[in-house]
Amino acid sequence: MSQISIADLIKTRRTRKPTTYTSPVPTSLVTSLIETARHAPNHHRTEPARFYLLNRVKMVRLAKLFGETIRGDKTNPALVEKAKKKEQEWRSATGLLAVTSYSDQESILVQNNPQVIEENFATTCCIMQNLLLLFENSQIAAKWSTAAVWQHPEFASTVGIKYPSNEKFVGFIFYGYSELSQSVRNLSPLQNHLVDFTDNQDHEFDQ
Repeated sequence: MSQISIADLIKTRRTRKPTTYTSPVPTSLVTSLIETARHAPNHHRTEPARFYLLNRVKMVRLAKLFGETIRGDKTNPALVEKAKKKEQEWRSATGLLAVTSYSDQESILVQNNPQVIEENFATTCCIMQNLLLLFENSQIAAKWSTAAVWQHPEFASTVGIKYPSNEKFVGFIFYGYSELSQSVRNLSPLQNHLVDFTDNQDHEFDQ
């Protein structure tokens, strides 16, 4: 497989919807990419990311829960139709990974510094981005989703979350091979988002 520069990889990686995926990815390749992605900034070396590679049975069950989440009380026809489409999309997904951030609430580390929970979440987000880039570099399409199915009371048991009280949902990654290509997204000007003090020569701290 051809490889591209990191800069080009970051700019060209784009979400492709699961409906465009044509075939599944070998589990051995996915687990290898996960292992590499785990090498991300991690204060206290807590290694918080937890991964759940879902089989077809779990994907179908999760799709049903998502449909229930969207439909609600079934009084809104638009939501009923949306639920039907999403449920079918999830049922037919070629690959689905659920990712959580683990923080032991009873540990001395967390008890003394609750901020660790947020730091662990940030680390897991970095790992998710690493994984998306690794997928792209391996010519695998992927989508990071935060679909509200994680709020369903049966979510944890359906996915098989090991420690529900200590694991915070970070996202799903749908993945699969796809022939759909994406163009670079145009962003707003950098000056709208950057405050640059490096050219400031006012010596504000000189007394």
